[in-house]
Formats: sequence, C-alpha cells, structure tokens
Amino acid sequence: MGIQRTAFAARREALGFTQETFARQLKVELSTVGRWERGTLTPQPWRRPRIAKLLQVSLSELDVLLNPAGTELVTRRSSATRREVIADAALITGGIPVDHVPGAGTEEPLRHRMDHTRVSAQVADLHRKYQAARYADVAQRLPSVSEAADALVANGPARRRREALGLQCSVAILTAKLATKRGDGETGLAAAELARVAAEKAEDTFGLAAAAYQRTCALLRTSGMKDSEQIKDAEEIAVSAATALRGQDPQNVTWRGALTLISSIIAARRVDDVEASERLDHADELAQWLGVDGNIGWTAFGPSNVLIHRTSVAVTLHDPRRALATAEQLDITALPTGLNGRQAQFHLDSAWAHTQLAEDPEAVIHLLETERVAPELVRTNPNARSLIADLLARERRLQVPALRGLALRAGVAV
Repeated sequence: MGIQRTAFAARREALGFTQETFARQLKVELSTVGRWERGTLTPQPWRRPRIAKLLQVSLSELDVLLNPAGTELVTRRSSATRREVIADAALITGGIPVDHVPGAGTEEPLRHRMDHTRVSAQVADLHRKYQAARYADVAQRLPSVSEAADALVANGPARRRREALGLQCSVAILTAKLATKRGDGETGLAAAELARVAAEKAEDTFGLAAAAYQRTCALLRTSGMKDSEQIKDAEEIAVSAATALRGQDPQNVTWRGALTLISSIIAARRVDDVEASERLDHADELAQWLGVDGNIGWTAFGPSNVLIHRTSVAVTLHDPRRALATAEQLDITALPTGLNGRQAQFHLDSAWAHTQLAEDPEAVIHLLETERVAPELVRTNPNARSLIADLLARERRLQVPALRGLALRAGVAV
C-alpha cells in the first residue's frame, strides 16, 4: 500500500495544476500523476528536476514531498549523482543550465525547507476547503496558518523571503475572501490591502492581481446598488489590473480572464448591458485559449466559469429568462471536483430566476442542490435566505413540499 502524498498534491493544486494539466506538462499519462500522489509509484530520478521546476521547489524539497513519512524512499534512488541526474534532465527539458535548476548548489538546512513546505501545504489546503464551501473549517484554522506564514517572513532564511511573502499574500487573500463572503466588506478590503503590500514586497505580479481582484470584491460588498463612487473605484481597480497583465502564458491569461469577469459584473451593476456583454465575450476568448476549466491561483477560471458569470450578469440585470437560457448551456457537473462554491452560485442564480417567474418548485430544487453542495452557504448567505423567505411567503405545500424543511434547516422558519 502506498503512502498518500497529500503535500505533493496540495503543492500542485496551489500552483493551479490539475492532475491532467500537470501530466500534460510532464508528458506522462494522467494515471501516472494519480499513482504518484497515492504513493503507489515514485517518479524516476531523471523526471524529478522537471517536476521540481513545475512545483517551484528544490530537489531536496521534492524529496520531502515524495517521502512524507520518513521512509527509505530517497536512499532507493539510482546510483547516479545528483549533478548527473540534473544534467540528463537538462537535455530533456530544453537545456536548462544546472545552476538554474531549482535546488542546485544549495545547502540550506532541511528544517527550513520543511517549514516552508508544510506551511505551503496548509495554505493550499485552506484554499481548497474554501472552494469546497467549508467556511467554518477555514475560519477556525486560518489564524494559526497566518501566524506560521508571518513567522516565516520574520524569521525564515533571507533567500526564501520572497516565497514566505508569497505565502503571507495568499493567506491574506484567503482572509479577504472569507470576510467578503460573510458580508464584511471592510475587513475584506483591509485584508486585500495586506495582500497587496506582501505581493509588492515579493515582486509577485500574480499576487498583485489576486489582491486587486479581492479589493474589487470587497468594494462591491461594501457598496449599494446605487453607490456610484464605490462601483467606479471597484471597476477602475479591476480594469487597470487586467490591463497590466500582458503575458500570453496560462497565469497571465487566467488572471486577465478572472479580472475581466468581475468587471463584467460591475458593468451590469451600472446597468450597462453592452459593456457587460463585451467583457464576457473577451473573457470567453481568454477561456477558450486556455482550453480547460483550470484553477490557477484558485480562480477556477475557464469556459464553465464564464458561463456561470453570464448567468450572474443576467441576474444582476434582472433578466430571469436570459439567466435560465444561459444556465441551460452549462453542465455544472463538469466543473473540476471541489468547486462547491461555484456550483452553489450557479444554483442560487437559477433559483432566483425561477422565483422571479413564479416557478417555485424549480426554484426549490435549485435551493436544495445549493444546500447539498454547500450547506454552510445556505445558512449564512443573505441572498439564499431571502429567496427562501420569498418562497415561504407564498408557500403552497402541495406543490413544494420540501420548502418548509429547507426553511427550517436554513433558520428562516421556526
């Protein structure tokens, strides 16, 4: 029986790779990556420099990820020296000089590397739980993980300061997400600002993009539908951040797409249907270029996410028929596993549209699906509770027998 390499999988996910995209980069079968992570197969030595490069770790760190239980895995490697392995890999990966291979020539104490690896895995795990809509679990663990990231910035080795700042930024992003999700825009804005500061110190382009995205979300949460100044500020942040990203690599494309999607929601808030549609179309072009429903930077950006935002734009514009017509184009079950929050948003938008059209049974079905994939969201989300209350006010028990139980579980009825 293999040793589950959860930290290895968490590191892959933190960098936005699915098993499929990771396998594609390494030119191996999808099942091979799965076997690596389940511990039933170990990467050959000549593959490890390429794996380390993709995971942005040293070879020693990779050994820790592959050998989490302290077994004799490292000693069972081939008799080739480390430099020979790196030299062989340089040929395979396009002639990367040895001095530029992650981990080459470093004698950094393993204790420090393990600390960074452990905190990185914890941060990735919290992001994963947030996307799975396990908000209470995230809130409980966030303070200790934040403290660990801060300690690495303050006391970690100087040569790894940028990595530690990246973790600090990622924790602040998570804090902003959680606060905004719970309706606390002010705290979300403060956390997003902390993320921006950490990203600037780390000279992290994509950390800055993530901070801009969360500042935008927090501003939208603190503004009312008619608060033009707040909406204007949010829009300027999102559009400027998207414009600053010019690369054609997956990370640049992903963050431009994510920021363009949030700016389409803002255009809809301004009741500018034309601008919202143009931005959605641009985001769709970026998603089609990407070609997959990825999760780089925990954005879940891809073709399916564009359709989810098209539905949300229709809801924001108070157009229930368009919302449902768009929703019908999406197979929500095709989303990558674990994106419960995105699935829940799709079902909430669909429930709203059916409610507007007095199609109460269909609305309740979507609310029950929301509860199934994200039970915490139904109990805490003001939009979900408002929908349940509206349906309850015109309840017809013979047509919607499940509504009363749903309202009780959500705390809307007593």
